[in-house]
Amino acid sequence: MGERKVRVLVCDDEPAARRAAVRALGASRYDTVECENGAQAIEAVARSSFDLVLLDLRMPIMDGQTALAEMMKLPASPPVIVVTADATLDTAIAAVKSGAENFVAKPYEIEALRHVVETTLVGRRLRRDNRHLKEEVRRLRGPSTLVGDSPAIKTLKEALERVAPTSATVLILGESGTGKELVARQIHELSNVSRGAFVTVNCSAIPDTLVESELFGHRRGAFTGADRDRAGKFQEADGGTLFLDEVGDMAIDAQAKLLRVLQEGEVEPLGGGRAIRVDVRVLAATHRDLKSAVSEGTFREDLLFRLKVVDLSMPPLRERGQDIAVLARHFLEKHANRPLRLSAETESALMSYPWPGNVRELSNAIERASIFCTGPSVEPKDLPADVVSVPSQTAAVSVGPEDDFQTAKQKVIERFERDRLTESLQTHNGNVSQAARALGLHRQNLQQKLRQLGIAAEDFRD
Repeated sequence: MGERKVRVLVCDDEPAARRAAVRALGASRYDTVECENGAQAIEAVARSSFDLVLLDLRMPIMDGQTALAEMMKLPASPPVIVVTADATLDTAIAAVKSGAENFVAKPYEIEALRHVVETTLVGRRLRRDNRHLKEEVRRLRGPSTLVGDSPAIKTLKEALERVAPTSATVLILGESGTGKELVARQIHELSNVSRGAFVTVNCSAIPDTLVESELFGHRRGAFTGADRDRAGKFQEADGGTLFLDEVGDMAIDAQAKLLRVLQEGEVEPLGGGRAIRVDVRVLAATHRDLKSAVSEGTFREDLLFRLKVVDLSMPPLRERGQDIAVLARHFLEKHANRPLRLSAETESALMSYPWPGNVRELSNAIERASIFCTGPSVEPKDLPADVVSVPSQTAAVSVGPEDDFQTAKQKVIERFERDRLTESLQTHNGNVSQAARALGLHRQNLQQKLRQLGIAAEDFRD
């Protein structure tokens, strides 16, 4: 069997220009499909699989710039080379910034077009190979680990070790940014199918009209533009794990077919034909309240029961106060290009912030700090402005001239902690649990800090 031809979509409103591009590429290696405007190009890319798109920028109905922006929103969009007659190339450069891989100026030499096409395809292959290599390195290094020692994380780790070796479907619940995909990957890496593929589908990013094709595949002729069979994500994950991220956003019609696949272990591609047997471990995640969605009629109750054979809850970072500093040091080691540490003031600021964006927001904050940090340690000024909170009471701290630097710094930190904790206890009438929640601390951490500072919560109760 010969090598598969490279499939290229050629989009230009001028028939002569399309024919010239097709002839330049040649029929021996390239399988070309033609269309005459941006709207047709988007439909073709959404409905079928292409290795490359040649996209003219000046077209009626929908220009290339608009079509490019829409293509970039599609899952697994192919690389795009824009073709322009603009002598200044400003429009082409703007297209590259919008996501195009490269551009060719009209009129072009045949060899020039072939060179740009080949260079773009080689770059695509290298990126794909690099992704596969990273997956293999991750597998060889061993499973990913959840960072932290809080009671909630310890409980979650124990649950992971018990559920991972089974074939049960798992529903991972939690706010955005809590690390649901990390947990899904760890389940896969600890499972009996860890050598298989780990395939992710973001259900909220796929248009409702394309969900079934994306998950189950389609047959040639199933709809306009489906000129060949295409495997879906279930087939891609055969022998491995399929992770349905944000499954609560899936269209109600697709939910019925997903339920059937989970029950029967078979997928039926759009367009009919023989059902295909698949062996896939299914994991799902959502930040939505699926019980409420069932009551509202936007999520099937039978699918919910099928997905949550086991359900795991990701605790928000504000309930993992004792993990914040540990996570921050972990991210600092990951993001910094030189040895750095966190100053005591920075750790205090991190502990005082409620982290509405959870672990993802903390990672981003530490990455920013590692970029702007100029000294040996990360200081509060290196953190994002909304994370830093400098109390005015620190100006009243009594620091004697005989105090060395470390002693003076410790006094400032202690004054800051004392003021914040007493203020929160006063606001919440001495209720330690409520005060800890407001401060973004774990209750046990707050109690320990109160003992260190000699503060009695009872003194703030009516």
